[in-house]
Amino acid sequence: MAARHFKANRGVLAVGHAAAPQSIYHNTSLYPSMFPWLFPYGKGGVGSSSLSDAAHKKWLLMYHDKHFQTDVGFPFVAFSHEQVKTSTTGGFLLADKDKFFEISERIHRIDNSVLESISDHMSKGQTVVPATDAEKDCFKLLNDLDHIAYNVRGSLMSK
Repeated sequence: MAARHFKANRGVLAVGHAAAPQSIYHNTSLYPSMFPWLFPYGKGGVGSSSLSDAAHKKWLLMYHDKHFQTDVGFPFVAFSHEQVKTSTTGGFLLADKDKFFEISERIHRIDNSVLESISDHMSKGQTVVPATDAEKDCFKLLNDLDHIAYNVRGSLMSK
């Protein structure tokens, strides 16, 4: 669905107030600018101390006055940022070593329109039974590749 959207040159929604988007990495002013009511005078942002980002967020959530816990958005944003950060490093594709060359060749040969069609049917909850050779190739590729997100808190693999 996402691939079809981008190939059709449809727009994307980016909500921001600056000329350039803010990075969630190594940006000590991010949280004070997002939550000015929680960070007086813009001080104490995540990354401004020797603590890791995750430890700093945990410390803020356990702060004695409970402002960070009772805020509607802070826990959600903090957890979401941690998921994004860990999913970029904690997820990977896994393939059998003896089939690696064959799988990489099939990735380059795969028919994107067939893959999009299968994805569209599956996203609607429909059962897809491969009928054509192109559909069988897509299913074989999906069967041979496993996406592992073992290190991402909140993902199915972390349970």
